[in-house]
Amino acid sequence: MKEIKRIILFAVITLTVAAVSWPSQAAAWGRGHFYVIGTGPAGPRTATLQALETIKRMDVIVASDQHVTLFAECVGDKPVLFDPWTDIWDYKGKPQQKLNREELAQFKVERFRIRDERVAQFKRLLREGKNIGLLDSGNPCLYGPSHWYMEQLDSEDVVIIPGMGCDAAAMAALGKSTIPAHDTHFVIQTAPFSLIGWGMKDRQVLRDLAKYPSTMVFYMALWKPKELFAALKEVLPPDMPCAVVYWAGYPDRERILRGTVADMGEKLSKDKERFMGLLLVGRFMEGKPYESAMKRMQEKLKK
Repeated sequence: MKEIKRIILFAVITLTVAAVSWPSQAAAWGRGHFYVIGTGPAGPRTATLQALETIKRMDVIVASDQHVTLFAECVGDKPVLFDPWTDIWDYKGKPQQKLNREELAQFKVERFRIRDERVAQFKRLLREGKNIGLLDSGNPCLYGPSHWYMEQLDSEDVVIIPGMGCDAAAMAALGKSTIPAHDTHFVIQTAPFSLIGWGMKDRQVLRDLAKYPSTMVFYMALWKPKELFAALKEVLPPDMPCAVVYWAGYPDRERILRGTVADMGEKLSKDKERFMGLLLVGRFMEGKPYESAMKRMQEKLKK
């Protein structure tokens, strides 16, 4: 009986060690792994210990110059292949939204050619047994561009290291409960182009959502603020609270701009920052949202 227990214990230990050493079957085949590392919104201060340790263990790094600088202590002297975001959102240094028709047609072809060329390089390194670490901001699975690359690889070769998103940092800066919050039913995390299209003309989805109290979190919402709030004004009360948390999580740059649906579009149009800000809309910014929600819940329990 004791011998059987020793055999079982040995098997458990062996499997445990294997699981730690080999996060997927790829390692058993002699290949490396492609790690997508969520680094948080503002450098090492908001990155997880898992993310920092993973960066240190990589053979090669794929990252922007900013990320290489922020995580220099972890990157060390590892080779940095390239900035994965150049030539993906721009064409010859020109942002995609400013391209003319001819340039846009060329961009649509060129960005895929560049992507495929880089993926081929990743695959060669993986076959050589190299572990590749791609540094992605925030939460890689929420508006994380790293999927542009990882979807082209064998899923057995990919490991995602979760990271804290800028939404968590922004909510902490506002210091309010987004849900439970008064009578809020849900939290929406989206971007204007995802919700109502690039032309911001799909008003029906806004009308449908406005039927229910919610907290709305908008990424990439600073590009055309007047157009966005013109749409929101059609379905939300003018006194609905709004706030933009700029550079969420950056201790030396974080700031908050507050307003309402009635005046936020104008306020944002006067601000120079057009990208590094998260827009939040909802009654959760009023009063004591959590306590209010608890009282409502108690009242419903009586019925």
